[in-house]
Amino acid sequence: MTAPQGIPAITPESATPGEHRRTQLPAVSDARRTAAVAAASALIGAAHYSSAPGDRFLPCSAVSIATLLCLSMGEPRRAADALRGAGQDPQHRVLGAWVAMLGGDEQSAAAIIADLDVAQLDPRDRLLAHGVIVGLARRSGDHTALTLAWQAAYPLFDEVGADLLGLLPIGELWLASIRLRDEGRVSALVGAAAEVLARLGEPPAWANAFHWYAIQAAIAHENPNELLPHAHRLKAAAEAGDPQAAALADAGRTWVLVLRGQVARGPVEAAVHRLAALGLIWDAARLASEAALAADDSATATALLKLARTIRAQARPPEGAAIRPPVPADPAPRPEPVIETVLSEREREVAELVLLGLTYREIGARLYISAKTVEHHVARIRRRIGAGSRSELLSMLRAMGHGSLLV
Repeated sequence: MTAPQGIPAITPESATPGEHRRTQLPAVSDARRTAAVAAASALIGAAHYSSAPGDRFLPCSAVSIATLLCLSMGEPRRAADALRGAGQDPQHRVLGAWVAMLGGDEQSAAAIIADLDVAQLDPRDRLLAHGVIVGLARRSGDHTALTLAWQAAYPLFDEVGADLLGLLPIGELWLASIRLRDEGRVSALVGAAAEVLARLGEPPAWANAFHWYAIQAAIAHENPNELLPHAHRLKAAAEAGDPQAAALADAGRTWVLVLRGQVARGPVEAAVHRLAALGLIWDAARLASEAALAADDSATATALLKLARTIRAQARPPEGAAIRPPVPADPAPRPEPVIETVLSEREREVAELVLLGLTYREIGARLYISAKTVEHHVARIRRRIGAGSRSELLSMLRAMGHGSLLV
């Protein structure tokens, strides 16, 4: 992404070129955060220890509310805890897909959704399911898959309203609509979500994640002025003692600096790790990749690309969210992700840069090798994974998880 000219910093104190000020995390979270964590604990306890019949009258069960609250608060492990032993209820399975997707395990999330009859779900569950389907397509970088997922989702917008439990799928749908230049279809739902948060006094436990989606939307629009109100909301919550808001505000500020071409390896790495700790695995890896492309120094670029790859590789199915059904046989042959282990460290670096659109000469400059050596690496990669053409090579590398972080 070309850095827009004159991008303002998220906060006035970060406006000095080269200076990267960070929101200080308080020693103790504020009372609101503590209350939210306590509420999540109470819901998880109620889900596991109360009698089942009492749940059937709720639009969402206690375990579902607890899972969504934990995901919204950036606590994916607690979300997995909430789902442990929840059974095969369709709503719980959809939420298992959310936990897997936000944890970076898109393969498990896709397997869960593929085993559900989404059309037969209740409207709220369909909204959650379509949020996962669209989110997976967006993360894959497959424009055709994203278009099809979007077209399947938008008829639902007339059936559902906005509430706290729908904020995550609304955020995913919002970002997809921007990618497809069809934002008008979901703008009313996005506006309604913002109104719900405003009416409730912007509760950080629910609002932080939505404001992060809004910051990503502003970056996608290449209009940093749009992110300022949301950045200020996060900053205010951070100053009140909310560590999730502080991490998101810092990551947003870091992202803006990256777009301005100001890449400092230490602050970027810190922001990446904090996003990953909040369950935002894909966002964390994408920030590292964008920073790598914007870095002037080849050593920094290489280190950040390696960090992006490491963050993605370390993503595992969250313990306890084990709602992983068997995958039906697929008649179409697919590249096996295990091929990744065949490639050397240098070949993985070359593969990542090829998929990011760099020429052999540009790749060589970043890796301190000649363009001819890059060409030899690419030829060796093709032989190792069995790609018969350049287009097949690119397709197979994407299937292995490379190159989807900047799309």
